[in-house]
Amino acid sequence: MEDAYSERHLPELVKAGSISATKNLSEAAKSSDVVIVCVPTPLDAKGEPDLSFLKSVARDLSKNLSGFKLVIVESTSFPGTTTDIFQPLLERSGKKPDRDFALVYSPERIDYGNAEFGVRNIPKVVGGINDESTQLGAEFYKSILDAPVVTVGSPSVAEATKMLENIFRYVNIALVNELAVLHETLGVDFVEAINAAATKPFGFMPHYPGPGVGGHCIPKDPFYLVYKAKQAGFPLRLVSASKAVNKMMPVHTIERLVLALKAVKKSLPNTTVVVWGLAYKGEVKDTRRSPSLELLKLLKQSKAKIRVFDPYVPRVTVGGKEYESNISEIESVRDADALIIATAHNAFRSFDLSKIKSLMRSNPILFDTRNLRTRSESEEVGFTYLATGRP
Repeated sequence: MEDAYSERHLPELVKAGSISATKNLSEAAKSSDVVIVCVPTPLDAKGEPDLSFLKSVARDLSKNLSGFKLVIVESTSFPGTTTDIFQPLLERSGKKPDRDFALVYSPERIDYGNAEFGVRNIPKVVGGINDESTQLGAEFYKSILDAPVVTVGSPSVAEATKMLENIFRYVNIALVNELAVLHETLGVDFVEAINAAATKPFGFMPHYPGPGVGGHCIPKDPFYLVYKAKQAGFPLRLVSASKAVNKMMPVHTIERLVLALKAVKKSLPNTTVVVWGLAYKGEVKDTRRSPSLELLKLLKQSKAKIRVFDPYVPRVTVGGKEYESNISEIESVRDADALIIATAHNAFRSFDLSKIKSLMRSNPILFDTRNLRTRSESEEVGFTYLATGRP
């Protein structure tokens, strides 16, 4: 978990003996009053929910709970997971709610890399299987957090809260991505339009286009609810359509690059393309489902010569090939034909455009998929400038 507070204080807490780690669930459960379950909930090869980790923990806890425990599930899943899947497994060895355990669902809401909002100050949503569980869960979080604790009527409501939050973001990213492609075709600066719309003090929340959607949560979580909706006979058409749009963006990015290269009498095969940014978002080192990985895959398929640079990520492996991050921005662009800015790292907002351009081959292309630089400053030093959402 990349949380600024946790990263800053974790070493001192470990040194003081306040925190210890073990791989022995039985040992951990028996020596704890509160058990927080935050195991992965990925998608399987068919794109459907894989709850095997969560189920495994529930079975093991059922066998190892002794004395009364507060059990909190934080792993993301569809409404009904805690009460219909986790709780029956927890009760399998004869454990009973209120007598042996209180059970709560409280979604993890961390925004990785966000220095302002972290574990301690993000409001915590808590929904228990009954009033007693909800009260115990709320009291626990109030004792350790500086944020409000919001209680809801059931674990399913709390699960639906997390689904809503991430689907809201996923669908809105798809909306601006699709409109960005349209406005590129129309010759209209859509990013400027977003910034203008953001001045409206109500009814609008800005989202920005990019080369795709990445991270562990946003590209995955909506399809937990898609699965549940399908089971209920109510297909989520908007979410499914959003997936098609968001998956299109890396392809669209490479297609625009191909056209720009053609305009300066170059082609992608054997052209040197540098990708700046391997992480899925700025100021983090997490590459899970990063759009950059899909860009690398497409560039490799097109037989481009590829270099990468990311100040946080030393290397990535895509399609069996390892890409090692160059030692610096300068070395990465030397004699390159095109530079793609794929991640919004702060370092990429302030690099010397003139110096970077001078190290590249003739007619260099700068494709700023994150809109960190301006057309005027880029073209002034001699770049052919491309940006997502800008013609």
